Amino acid sequence: MLTVKKILFQIETNIEAVINEDTALGKDLWEILIVQHHADIAMLIERLDESYQIPLFKKLSKDLALGVFKKLEPHMQAAVLVSLDLDDATNLLKQVSVDELTDVFDHLSDEDLEKYLKLLQREQRRKVISLLHFNPESAGGRMSSDVITFHKDFTVRRCIEILQRLGENKIITQRLYVTNEDNVLQGYVTLDKLVLSKPETFLANIMLPNELQVGVDEDQEEVANQMHHYELMYVPVVDKQNHFLGIITADDVVDIIKQEEGEDVYKMSGVTPVDHSYFATTIWTLVWQRMPWLVGLLLLQSISSTILLSYSLLLARYTIISGFLTMLMGTGGNAGNQATAVVLRGLTTKEMSRHNSYKVLWREFLASLVIGSILVTISFFRVYFSSYDMLGSIAISVSLFLIIIASVVLGAFIPIMLERFGVDPAHSAAPFLATLMDVLGTVILCLVSSKILG
Repeated sequence: MLTVKKILFQIETNIEAVINEDTALGKDLWEILIVQHHADIAMLIERLDESYQIPLFKKLSKDLALGVFKKLEPHMQAAVLVSLDLDDATNLLKQVSVDELTDVFDHLSDEDLEKYLKLLQREQRRKVISLLHFNPESAGGRMSSDVITFHKDFTVRRCIEILQRLGENKIITQRLYVTNEDNVLQGYVTLDKLVLSKPETFLANIMLPNELQVGVDEDQEEVANQMHHYELMYVPVVDKQNHFLGIITADDVVDIIKQEEGEDVYKMSGVTPVDHSYFATTIWTLVWQRMPWLVGLLLLQSISSTILLSYSLLLARYTIISGFLTMLMGTGGNAGNQATAVVLRGLTTKEMSRHNSYKVLWREFLASLVIGSILVTISFFRVYFSSYDMLGSIAISVSLFLIIIASVVLGAFIPIMLERFGVDPAHSAAPFLATLMDVLGTVILCLVSSKILG
């Protein structure tokens, strides 16, 4: 039996025949394609050459096209939208949630944005415009606003009647939020409690207070962390006057975590994060992503060369130093990166903070003493039995011990310091720390060697 990957590969290879259905193979592959999952068809479209993406999408039935459209990346959704005639675009827009439309509109030109906003119903258009004012990485940019809310003076009977009439066009969650006449959030009632309560019961008598509500401008990562801390599937979003605006769901949290993890991977590698997928990013953007860090690290790394040149006579007399230079730098970098990884994880899970940072640094310092002692013992015998130079072995071992202590303490200190000053601590990872430890390690090795070897 063919796997989905193999099926999609065959369709991609014969895409022109599939779109035109001008061969027996093309017809067969088309019939196979239209029974695939929406997500798989969306993935296929995004992989295709631009000249085939829109024709294939337009060939799909309306129901299938809607499902596939929802699975496409926002930049691809925008490209599809502008290719449709107004009637098809209108039907599509009416069946897509407001928060999804916001992401699509971020990728439209001002002219196209104005055109498609006019196609929306007045209420839907108002919600989209309000969402566009929020930072995409804030609670307001992430929230879903198509949510049913109830007045605190509604009875259970009336709430159930409203759910039956409007539920198909709104997000129905396990928690139904309750507001007053000014749309100020009052609390929530669970769906099962609503169903099991007597019909004439007022919501004010059965609603519960919210364990957590977040401000519309709050950072998405902080919201995700708070939801995880309180083990919540939903959290209401409010403005400064406590007006209810929407909700963030567990699905949103998953997307937030994936996005934040992706950004952290970029930052830890010294690459500027981008909003688009790899193949939707131009070569020049890829270059610009990496150049600032590479240039900065190049200049920082050059300090090591300057230091080594100033100790060139010492290095010429004691070749054992240069022979084990890479071992010292590599070990220091590895030890520092391990400490950074531990602290980054602690900062992410909130186990570590500025309140216990001194305790963290003290523990890492103690760990570095033990790690350094073990590695120094191993390195001493390794160096001595390869050179039989006692003073050289001592100089390298002492240098290694100091380098490991410095690497571990700095590896722990830098992300804590960055977090305290409001900078993403992920910037402290591999390239920066490794380069910094190369420079510091070179200084330590040369100073120690000059004191011991003369």
